[in-house]
Amino acid sequence: MNVGSASQRGVTLIELLVCVALVAVLASLAMPSVITYIKQDRINSSVHHLNSVYQFARSEAVKREKPIKLVKNNTQWDVTIVENQQAMVLRTFTIEHESIRVQLVDREIRSTGELNQVSNILVTDNDNSTLDYRLCILRSGQSWISEAAENCV
Repeated sequence: MNVGSASQRGVTLIELLVCVALVAVLASLAMPSVITYIKQDRINSSVHHLNSVYQFARSEAVKREKPIKLVKNNTQWDVTIVENQQAMVLRTFTIEHESIRVQLVDREIRSTGELNQVSNILVTDNDNSTLDYRLCILRSGQSWISEAAENCV
């Protein structure tokens, strides 16, 4: 038995506080980029969801050989078809976060997949730290997503 010469194990309170302070500093440095990433992901998912709803509407118009209407309903875009003199909603695009703004417009897709008008739909969060997008749709029905700075035409 060795009295007074026992080796110490563990860490002191000072060492523990220094480690916690370093972790806190690193976390505070990483937090702004994580927040920006989350904001950008919201815009990306919104514009891709909007495009998928449009593609669904176009394919339904061609498949059913009937015109489909894209109807702006507050913050939603309803894919509607008239059957037996009644409007039926097939699918709805809904903005999933309150910070996202989408300039929705009423459009009609003909049974050939063509649109009645060209569309240039902006998806934004009005934040300069993120990149905004546009859903561009030609009268032929062709669609693509581009950065907001690039105009569709």
